[in-house]
Order: sequence, then C-alpha cells, then structure tokens
Amino acid sequence: MSNKESMVESLHKGVCKVTFEKIDGSKRVMNCTLNNNYLPETLNESENKKEPNSNVIPVWDIDANAWRSFRIDSVEDFKSGSFLGS
Repeated sequence: MSNKESMVESLHKGVCKVTFEKIDGSKRVMNCTLNNNYLPETLNESENKKEPNSNVIPVWDIDANAWRSFRIDSVEDFKSGSFLGS
C-alpha cells in the first residue's frame, strides 16, 4: 500500500492531524478527515471542477469547516485519530 493510500484510508476512518509545509514555506498543522460523519451533507458541484492531482489529497478541515488540500511530498507528520481530545 502506498503512503497516499494509507493516508487516505486513515482519513476515511476518522480525523487525522497532518503537519505539512505550505507552498509559501510556512508550516501548517491541520485536523482533517474524509470520514462521512464529518463531511457536509451537500456538496456544491462547482467546488469540484478541478482536475484531480495525484500528488495532492483534498480533505475536510474540521477546524475551518472547509475543504483544504495538502501535497503528499510536503507532509512532515501524519497522526491518525487518537490525538483528539488530548
């Protein structure tokens, strides 16, 4: 299983904490998920008009309540589930 596949699998299971370097060079820590329990009920089709990029994972940022994405090669740390509430 590739690193991307394992990240996506964890994101589908629950909330993950991802630390990555943004394009501007700053570091970002994001609590995000692809779990249907957290995603908005209706998705605006106009939001999904971009061509998919295999180097990027789109996720739901649970703190910003908005779709965000990160480049796989920019991830510095990836933690799944158990950190919440700590």
